[in-house]
Amino acid sequence: MQVKASIKLTRPDFVGYIPFSLHLPENATLLDMLIKIKEDMDQSLSFRSMCRAGVCGTCAIKVNGKPVLACSTKVSIFGEELTIEPIDQFSVIKDLVVDHEGIYSKLRLWKVWMTSFEENIRFHQETLRKVEKSHECILCGVCDSVCPVFTTSQDFGGPLLLTRYQKLVFDPRNAERDEKLQTLKSLNPQLCTHCMNCSFACPKKLMPEALIKEEENLLYQRGILQKSEGGFEFLSF
Repeated sequence: MQVKASIKLTRPDFVGYIPFSLHLPENATLLDMLIKIKEDMDQSLSFRSMCRAGVCGTCAIKVNGKPVLACSTKVSIFGEELTIEPIDQFSVIKDLVVDHEGIYSKLRLWKVWMTSFEENIRFHQETLRKVEKSHECILCGVCDSVCPVFTTSQDFGGPLLLTRYQKLVFDPRNAERDEKLQTLKSLNPQLCTHCMNCSFACPKKLMPEALIKEEENLLYQRGILQKSEGGFEFLSF
């Protein structure tokens, strides 16, 4: 398979697209292609990869306008011509490498973890499946990169943070659920427009929009959030 890839490079002295033409096996992944370019054509090309199994989230890039994981996405689905860029909404360090520190700093700021546990709690498998989705988030940032509200409002926590936060308010083992619900209000899940961009883009199929809707509805049910406080509650049901 012959492929033409135009890759956006960001350097101190240059920002622009450089074309590469190469031959690849039919089953080659985007990461395979980037490695081949780096090894055979341009050793200065920078990109991230760690697990190569779709579980670390570090290799997220944008291909022909679509954010994907390079390690688990085949080149062939994009055809013979590809435009490769870093994902949106993150500061670019170099080429396809973006700064993920904003993700980690938000997790620390909002303390997205459990510190106190209820003992001898029994709950349904449905509840377990619900909170497991939150644990399966790999922090790739793809959902935030496609969210129109996250790009324009500093008041909105964003789909990544709200997805990770979901386990804190729905897991019955968390002894601090009431406190976390109050904190959840500060992340303003009601500002979500439910456009579904994050759910369509999530490489782990976690449906962040649905999780945000559940959080939003829970705040309304508990009386922590009032309908008059804005947002797009008419889309929640």
